[in-house]
Amino acid sequence: MMRIAAAGFAIMALAAASGCSTQGEGAPAKLQEVNRTTLPAEASAAAQSHAALSAAVLQAVNDYRADRGLARLAPDAGLQRVAAVHAADMELRGFFGHFNPDGQGPRERVAAVEPEFSGRVAENVQVLDGSTYAAMSDAELAKTLVGKWIESPMHRKNIKAPEMTESGVGIARQGNRIVAVQVFAGP
Repeated sequence: MMRIAAAGFAIMALAAASGCSTQGEGAPAKLQEVNRTTLPAEASAAAQSHAALSAAVLQAVNDYRADRGLARLAPDAGLQRVAAVHAADMELRGFFGHFNPDGQGPRERVAAVEPEFSGRVAENVQVLDGSTYAAMSDAELAKTLVGKWIESPMHRKNIKAPEMTESGVGIARQGNRIVAVQVFAGP
């Protein structure tokens, strides 16, 4: 009986912990002052372009939107920077989500790069890990990333949002691990 009770308690503890980790899309549990003026310094220095893969992801998203009668997203250099730094930050600090360990989310990151921006912001994040992904061409990898986002209702909603007009894609690669971030913005 003790073993059953212990197993039940362990399952309840795991369920409670997993519920907390997804609260508010990874938002910090405590209220805190969040930096809206700068991006994380170490991640800013480590962010790399990966221009070909970023362009392929945006093209795949735009193809999906066009097939549904939606306007294409224009590439935006500021959003590209926001996405690249967030991807690098997740890789460097070992977290995954829309909010970094400092509590900075997509809106705060956009404000740090474009202080006058007051429109809508959305973000998709994805991690692919394994030698199969690392061996893919940029076109194959972009198709895989976008395919995974489209399979998820919330990510698909961001991709299909007609009010979004601009986007930036950031990639971080470390060994067989690929971290992708797409930031969307609109009026």
